[in-house]
Amino acid sequence: MPPRTPRYLALAACVFVTACRGSDVNGRVSANPDPVARVVIDAMGTRHELEQPARRVVSLVPSATETLRAIGASDALVGRTDYDTQAWAAGIPSVGGGLEPNLEALVSLRPDVVIRFGGEQDPRTPERLDDLGIRHVAVRPVALADLFETNRIVGEVVGREAESDALSHAIRAGLEGLAAATASLPRVRVAYVLGGSPPWVAGPGTYISQVLDLVGGDNVFSDLRAPYSAVSPEELRSRDVDVVIVSSAGSFDESLTPNARLEVVGDDFEVPGPGVIAAARRIAEVVHGRPIG
Repeated sequence: MPPRTPRYLALAACVFVTACRGSDVNGRVSANPDPVARVVIDAMGTRHELEQPARRVVSLVPSATETLRAIGASDALVGRTDYDTQAWAAGIPSVGGGLEPNLEALVSLRPDVVIRFGGEQDPRTPERLDDLGIRHVAVRPVALADLFETNRIVGEVVGREAESDALSHAIRAGLEGLAAATASLPRVRVAYVLGGSPPWVAGPGTYISQVLDLVGGDNVFSDLRAPYSAVSPEELRSRDVDVVIVSSAGSFDESLTPNARLEVVGDDFEVPGPGVIAAARRIAEVVHGRPIG
């Protein structure tokens, strides 16, 4: 199994969502004829009507927690998970994990809305929230496009649509700038290893693989059948790898790729949230071994 680090668990929760994805929601929600209710369509296609913007939010998704902060709505955040380790969130009560949180602690926070992972990996939590009459809205931070959907959903939940639109615009512009800055550089063959024994790697269609591609890295495991998977030592040795990227020192056996450069980048890159530009720039710099302007 992969290592049980906080950031990895937040990412791993998203991995299983890819097998349970509902149909994509295309475009923004049309205006609601009811002047009282505001309509939010979540990542699973579920329609929610809110009489007013949520003022008390429990976030079970680290990227959504960071989005609330980025759009100036951290004052609405009344509950978080153990994996939200930012200094600014230290005083906010934790409800435990993002999957199967402590429901007693959650209920005590009297949330208007709970933001949760979308998918079937945790059926108990939405069922219990339904039983308790607590509204829950799903986000699905798996691929790069989902980052913008999370911004939209969170912004609509708390009535910060303009701010979430501005955030998405800034992220798109920043990613386009990184793509332009690295377009003329040689492509580099990269393995992103999350840790574990045998090693777990990022595969095709993932946020990690998409950002690597954007900044000039070719994911050597883009041919896997799963978004994230354990690979054998023999398979790692058989790949032509230029750079191995890991989040923490000592989490990978360098003898498996003796001709590759090993780079330790921390775990910020593993949460597809508002910090993606800084994280992607760091990835671009370690991929190419040089500063990126």
